[in-house]
Amino acid sequence: MLRAVKRLLSAWFESPAEGAGKPETGRPSPEGEARPDSRALFQAGVLHFRAGKYPEAASCFEQVVALEHDHAEAHLNLGIACQRLGRREDAADSFAMALHHRPEYAEAHFNLGVIELEEGEHESAAARFEEAVRLKPEYVEALSNLGYVQFKHLNRSADGERNLRRAVQLQPRFAIARLNLGLLLQDRGRLDDALAAYEEALRRAPDLAEARLNRALIWLARGDFARGWPQYESRKMGSTHFTPRPFSYPEWNGKSAPGRAVLVYGEQGLGDEIMFASCLPDLMARTGRCVIECSPKLVRLFGRSFPRAVVHGSRQTDTDLAWLDLVGPVDFQIAIGSLPQYFRRSRADFPDHAGYLAADDRRIAYWRERLSRLGPGLKVGISWRGGTAQTRLSLRSLAIEQCLPLLKLGGARFVSLQYTDCRDELARLRAAHGVNVEHWQDALDDYDETAALVAALDLVISVQTAVAHLTGALGRPVWVMVPAAPEWRYLAAGERMPWYPSARLFRQAQVGEWQPVVDRLAQELGKLLAA
Repeated sequence: MLRAVKRLLSAWFESPAEGAGKPETGRPSPEGEARPDSRALFQAGVLHFRAGKYPEAASCFEQVVALEHDHAEAHLNLGIACQRLGRREDAADSFAMALHHRPEYAEAHFNLGVIELEEGEHESAAARFEEAVRLKPEYVEALSNLGYVQFKHLNRSADGERNLRRAVQLQPRFAIARLNLGLLLQDRGRLDDALAAYEEALRRAPDLAEARLNRALIWLARGDFARGWPQYESRKMGSTHFTPRPFSYPEWNGKSAPGRAVLVYGEQGLGDEIMFASCLPDLMARTGRCVIECSPKLVRLFGRSFPRAVVHGSRQTDTDLAWLDLVGPVDFQIAIGSLPQYFRRSRADFPDHAGYLAADDRRIAYWRERLSRLGPGLKVGISWRGGTAQTRLSLRSLAIEQCLPLLKLGGARFVSLQYTDCRDELARLRAAHGVNVEHWQDALDDYDETAALVAALDLVISVQTAVAHLTGALGRPVWVMVPAAPEWRYLAAGERMPWYPSARLFRQAQVGEWQPVVDRLAQELGKLLAA
């Protein structure tokens, strides 16, 4: 939900994640003491860097350090140029050399921290940023990055907020620190405060797409769709959640175009593609032929569900477009996440559907028969872990043992819908508590099989993950465990989500407190079993 930037001569950022916020990278350092024969090379390197000529800049700094091995600034700037060229190992070596010659070089600690952050070494990255701040207490880029990694990766929100507010106090015009502060506040469910931070960031940097996007996500979470969807288009401006595509067709603008062909291409994760696919029937009613490019995992499911469309599966990073020659002429293109701005402008625009995706009837029958072998009782699917380190896994997930009040209810048979191979985890659960949760990996390795299994179940209970979207899109009952600071898709409040009439939301009251949610689910499932 957030990301990072980079800034010349004073560090920009480059962060990891959803929405948008950022960590900073480096900038060329001013020259220190230099001999006359290397000074001109150093200055040339800085000028090349400022002009975006990173190979030439790196060459100049390499010549400087060849002449003066102990030129710490040249080592630092060589490392920054290597970063821009994608030469991460060379960059790390250069920063290490800068520290070798000047151990208390705050900028070198900072830039090593950026590399460690990019490599997922969060503890060591935080230590680097802390050292940079110790050496330069008013180093606002280091304070901002430190605050970001503390709240985003180390579960130290209080420390993160303190450092981000310190950065804002030291440099009120530093928009990235305000952006990261907004991210932290949004992550903690403090939406009014987050909006204020984004507004301040945009007042100082009107083109800061990450702040515009995160503000849009808050509006969408609050059901302000008319205001949110147009600003949601900011995700296309550098967000790590959107991969630019090489299609050359004009953008479809929402206007009626009978008989015209529109290419709709996938974006973000499986859950997003499934959720936004609810708009495809609306699109086809307003235009003509539809070509759907989606995740390969969804091809059979989408092909069955939208028989009038041509469906092609490819990864979002694929650059081979030869397949387009086989689908006939295309008039327009649009990202699937851009469809709601034309079809879901208000709550009333969401259809009261009974499922817009269709699983394979033959496979549904197979899974019903297999489920029947488990014995009498409701057949309930369960998924307890969702997301990645970049998409708030720790806030969205819980341990399977926390679900014991559910799993011990008599009259229900539980089946794992966890997409990771969790058989060892379930074996430990069975050994320690005598509770059995079936896990059929063959149903989870193939998404069309997953859809058939879900369609055969009586109920699915899930955290925020793609299986919740799949179940709702199939029109099957799904109870979703929602964290106190939910993804925007689940809205900020309420027991229902407009995308899926069959979904029911069970929300945390406090960040990290899952037990009251599980207890309530157990109570409601008990009522269902009694009925």
